[in-house]
Amino acid sequence: MADTSTTAAPKRKRSTTTKSATARKPAGPKAAVAATPDVDAPRGAGSSAGAHWRDQANEFAETAKATARDAATTAKNTTGDALAGLSKLISETAETVDSKLGPQYGDYARKAAETLAGASRTLDEKDIDELTEDARNFVRRSPAVTIGAAAVVGFVLMRMMRGGGSKDDA
Repeated sequence: MADTSTTAAPKRKRSTTTKSATARKPAGPKAAVAATPDVDAPRGAGSSAGAHWRDQANEFAETAKATARDAATTAKNTTGDALAGLSKLISETAETVDSKLGPQYGDYARKAAETLAGASRTLDEKDIDELTEDARNFVRRSPAVTIGAAAVVGFVLMRMMRGGGSKDDA
């Protein structure tokens, strides 16, 4: 077998033929008018229109930020309440777990309840900016875990969107 790893593939020539601007047809009469500069317009008219659009875009951006912040705060509060409720439920059932499965599993349930209660307190104590910064720092420290978690969440969401799917669907 011959060694072909050192041979270089021939380079392709770039095409030197291009369409000239005069050969292209305009999209229509409006395109031809839009391409023609307006000689009579004052020199600063375009910049004031651009400033108006920029101001309007900034207003929309601020409104979107406020709406997103409100939605995130509502979700944070709802999640904190749900975690607190789940923690309470688990700690209340820990005694039942002790009697039916053994004290070791009851201890697991109590530890899980404590962890959920701690997460609930953390959500209640921090505002959205602090939580966002914590999330950014976590992603910087462990990107592999973040990518793995995103893959798992994506898989779960896909399964939920498909309705769980059965073997007959495939």
